[in-house]
Amino acid sequence: MSRENSPCIVGDYWLDRRRGTKTSEIWQIAHYDANARSIRYRSTHRKHVDEAKAVIHAYVEALRSRQPQRAEDATLVAQLVLYWSEKAKRLRSAPTIAGSIRAFIGFLLQDEAGPGVTVAALNPNMFERFRVWRMGPHEFTVPWDGDEVHLSSPGVTGESVSTNLDYIRAALGHAASHGRIPYAPKIPAIAHEHRSPPRDLVLTTKQLGAIMAFTAEDKPMFRFLALILGTAVRPEAALKMNPAKQFDETTMLIDLHPPGNRRTKKHNPVVPVIPQLATVLKEWGTDEPVKSRKTAWRTLRRALDLPPAAEPKTIRHTIATRLRGMGVPAAEVSGLLGHQAFKGVTNVYAKYDPAYLKKAKAALSKIWNEVMAEATRWSAVHLRSKVGNNRLTVVAKKRVKS
Repeated sequence: MSRENSPCIVGDYWLDRRRGTKTSEIWQIAHYDANARSIRYRSTHRKHVDEAKAVIHAYVEALRSRQPQRAEDATLVAQLVLYWSEKAKRLRSAPTIAGSIRAFIGFLLQDEAGPGVTVAALNPNMFERFRVWRMGPHEFTVPWDGDEVHLSSPGVTGESVSTNLDYIRAALGHAASHGRIPYAPKIPAIAHEHRSPPRDLVLTTKQLGAIMAFTAEDKPMFRFLALILGTAVRPEAALKMNPAKQFDETTMLIDLHPPGNRRTKKHNPVVPVIPQLATVLKEWGTDEPVKSRKTAWRTLRRALDLPPAAEPKTIRHTIATRLRGMGVPAAEVSGLLGHQAFKGVTNVYAKYDPAYLKKAKAALSKIWNEVMAEATRWSAVHLRSKVGNNRLTVVAKKRVKS
């Protein structure tokens, strides 16, 4: 079939069928290669012409999206897909990024802007429509990595929408940094009234004791939670802990910042180690850092009947609240949490100051002893067991002999 007789021509490309081949029923994307002086073919893997038309349009748009374009010509969806294929799919947060991109494409398929919206057409009203759509009941199906992904949601929080928009910003920044678009449009932040309120859940000493007792036989999980309990470290930093590189037994200080990670506004400080935690750190072992302990935490939360809002970070929040209640100076609490760097006592020479976080350290030691005392009491009257085919973990009261 000649180019002139093709059912679809897109720029230098057209749909054709290669006669006399095993795939003669499959539509091909054809274009003339001037260097080779011949026609090149690329399969659409489609027999129906309407489906093949969609493939050739997507293919040409993908090629065009890699070249410098005016904001009026560059389509948002193409840049989102490029960001995913070139960078995002290799990041640790890939599942979240994929979900964010799919959600935005799903929104565009239903919004007045349409999936062909260009970078120049992005405006605050469209992102506000996305927020309303995402926070309410919604459903969509989008093509993704050669498959179709369907999602039905009763609505998400403002925090989730904010995360979605963070990755749309990242995709546009990626495009601008590669010279594909002249600028990365400004995407407004979610208004304060739509953001989630600050978490105010505080665990009791009994609940903390039950948590530590429940995980006593799961050494990696116990160490992870013990590190948060003993230092109020951020859970994401605790997951990457390597005591061999971060804990100094001579000075009894630990650098909570994971080795090799870049420094961000979420400061992970150097803090003193209480003796009780030092024992855990010395027996840490050589386990590789893990990506997540979400499943183990969900099992724990269900078995101990903890509030749905409880998560590992709640322990950090609880410790901070307890320290303030125990009269630890605000500056020490902020320094321990990494909210501010100390004036005159920096990570560089903290080891030379014997008073560094002295009151915070004493309070942490007291909290630790109280929690572990509760853990002992919990273990004396409770046991863990697994029931059912799915091996559900439950907690039961121990039988006491009369």
